Amino acid sequence: MIISISGRIRKAEKTTDISRMLLKSLFAVFLAAVSCCGDLFAQTGADKQINPYHKHYADSLKSMNYKPIFPLLARKAYKKGYDIPLPYGMSLTYFYMRQNIDISSTTIGFNDAQPLDLTDILQYGDVVNTTNVITFRPDLWILPFLNVYGIVGTGTSEVVVPLVEPVNFSTTQRFTVNNAGFGVTLAGGIGPVFLTIDNNMAWAWLEAVEKPVPAYNFDARVGHSFVHPRHPERSLTIWCGVFFQTLRTETKGDIAMSEVMSDETADALKEKIDNKIANDPDLSPLEKQALETFVGEGVDKLKTSTVHYELDKKIAGPWNLIFGAQYQFNKHWQLRCELGTFGQRSQFMLNLNWRFQ
Repeated sequence: MIISISGRIRKAEKTTDISRMLLKSLFAVFLAAVSCCGDLFAQTGADKQINPYHKHYADSLKSMNYKPIFPLLARKAYKKGYDIPLPYGMSLTYFYMRQNIDISSTTIGFNDAQPLDLTDILQYGDVVNTTNVITFRPDLWILPFLNVYGIVGTGTSEVVVPLVEPVNFSTTQRFTVNNAGFGVTLAGGIGPVFLTIDNNMAWAWLEAVEKPVPAYNFDARVGHSFVHPRHPERSLTIWCGVFFQTLRTETKGDIAMSEVMSDETADALKEKIDNKIANDPDLSPLEKQALETFVGEGVDKLKTSTVHYELDKKIAGPWNLIFGAQYQFNKHWQLRCELGTFGQRSQFMLNLNWRFQ
């Protein structure tokens, strides 16, 4: 799925003694744990005594004769001592996501048989989707506070579907997934605190789904950058925020039963269904018809059937919290990581970004 990389402006002139102490502690923890980051910039704190390294760096920014077209208004920003990201960027991202899915309606047909609405018959347990993707993202800072980008990627998606009624049965489907999209990021700061807001649209192409599945993603982050006392181009940034995602609700597709279950699983499932048809007096005529259709003319027919399905689904928990960190080696290279948790979604992202002009 789909990753936002944001940046922001920082004032490069002053820092605090507290920031220096925090920098040493956080930098040690950061290197001892994982080197993770992105391309975030933020304002630093102020001190009555100006750090000479930062002052020299800020003076060099103010005297810079910036000639590239992008970002627009960059020359004015540099003249005021703001350090802004280089305009062009390319990044490579690994993204993992695990989230629960709610299925509100189900229609299933076998081979050329008339599809049946099984919404009132089928009851699901916790349907879980797990996605692993690698994406490439080119981006451009049009303005010092406005970034636009594209996304292309590939990976795998796995869905575990536990059926609890009318029979207890679970199946796991694995697909190759390709995705593409675009997005916009707004970035700014108030004093030492930065804020970013990101919106993007992406489409995922899965093997067993007829049409690409669109997804809308929104995230907002607030945090702070700790600039290296002697190397102003280096910084450690930490942040927290919220992430929101919504998917298209309707999904149509075809899948062979041989891809969903083994021969042994098909035999066991048929036995459970036959027992339920023969021994459950509470089955309605519609439920009995659905189960008999599912079994078909025997287990061999079941094994070779092609299932035509229509699902109405939604993400069980569209919101979750995110926590992240980034280390900027210089204005060209940043490494970033982010963890999403709380709610019915967990996610992890690791990103390497290269910027140029």
